[in-house]
Amino acid sequence: MRVRTLATLFTIAVIFHISIQSSATQSNSPQPKSAQTTPATTGGSQSDDPTKKLGAFVGEWETEGAFTSGQKTHTTLECRWSPQGSYLVCDQIVRMGAAGDHRQFTVYSYDSKAGKYSYVTLYDPGAKPTTGGITIKGNLWIYDDSSFTANGKTTVIRTTNEFTDAKIEVFKVVSSEDNGATWKVVLQGVAHKIAD
Repeated sequence: MRVRTLATLFTIAVIFHISIQSSATQSNSPQPKSAQTTPATTGGSQSDDPTKKLGAFVGEWETEGAFTSGQKTHTTLECRWSPQGSYLVCDQIVRMGAAGDHRQFTVYSYDSKAGKYSYVTLYDPGAKPTTGGITIKGNLWIYDDSSFTANGKTTVIRTTNEFTDAKIEVFKVVSSEDNGATWKVVLQGVAHKIAD
């Protein structure tokens, strides 16, 4: 159960590539404006379209991470804009060594009425979807805290993705057993963009 929970946390972190996070808006080079790399807009310039911030994940990524237990993990991720340009869709394979491979499919979006980012993820085909919110501050993506209770103790989980440049994303998953007073690292790693 604990391994599955940690695997789930890892896939959340990786997705936001996740390392991959906000590099498109940070890049110094101009981005092509094709259907594959730039979302469609409905009025106004694309530079002021908050949906565009999700484009930090567009492309193919490889990640490497390690749990504090020492277990290593590797992920391949590919993210593209949906045909209408309203959603970022990401397909991922998470390799967990002896724990096996897991597949993950995530859709990211921006709700202009609420002014919020969100995601929906399927962990392995047929699994029940999970949802959550994201706050994007510059090149840092902060996922809404989640929690689980085991043996009467509640653990809070926080995931962040920081895009240090257009091709590198650093991700971290931390946990707290005292409602956020103290945090310990559960998983951390880095993602590298290997193709547009």
